[in-house]
Amino acid sequence: MFFSRLRKITTLKAYNKDVYRTAFTHRSTNLRDDDGHLINFERLEFLGDSMLSIVVSSFLYEKFPFAKEGTLTKYRAKIVSRENLNQIGQKIDLIHFLDQKSKVNFGKNIHGNLLEALIGAVFVDRGYKKCSSFVMKKILEEHVDIDQLQHSVLSYKGVMIEWGQKTKKNVTFKTNSDNGLDPEFNYTTQIFLDDKQIVKARGVSKKKSEEKAAKRAFHAMNIKSRIHG
Repeated sequence: MFFSRLRKITTLKAYNKDVYRTAFTHRSTNLRDDDGHLINFERLEFLGDSMLSIVVSSFLYEKFPFAKEGTLTKYRAKIVSRENLNQIGQKIDLIHFLDQKSKVNFGKNIHGNLLEALIGAVFVDRGYKKCSSFVMKKILEEHVDIDQLQHSVLSYKGVMIEWGQKTKKNVTFKTNSDNGLDPEFNYTTQIFLDDKQIVKARGVSKKKSEEKAAKRAFHAMNIKSRIHG
């Protein structure tokens, strides 16, 4: 059942079945081999991350023959961003392959981690050519809108700062620890435009708090139309 469901995702027959089991084994299971070495997906995740970057870079190089290095780097960053990989891994429903003997709260990043581990497993099992084909056909073609890369936003904070520099507006982020009772909100971010507060947001981390506030400001001020209009 495990491998028949997996083949529907990869379209490849699994030869080295152990490597796929490892790709869906979390370290919280504390599984070890006969020599006492831990068995989990983290090494495969590392390998898959590298493989994904190579395939995406090659794809973008061919897809946009006249794009500059900086543009290609931005496009690649958007495709392999943690948020995007999490979304793809969740759509593919990789979490249901995970060996979940413990009641660990894995968090959102587990979806992207498993996707990278699966890519690593395919590479180990079937080699570069088959793995590259899998990434191209089953990930890029099915789950990445290439035509929207130019307009998608990787970092709203970065966009807000860049917009402020271009328009000579003073955009300021002020982030403080949030000592409220809700554990989901550890930081509060205020964004000021020329010393006037325009938005406020809270998040579990400083980065997420700032991104949430920047996204609100981006939409509230209709920055997109000001950039592309």
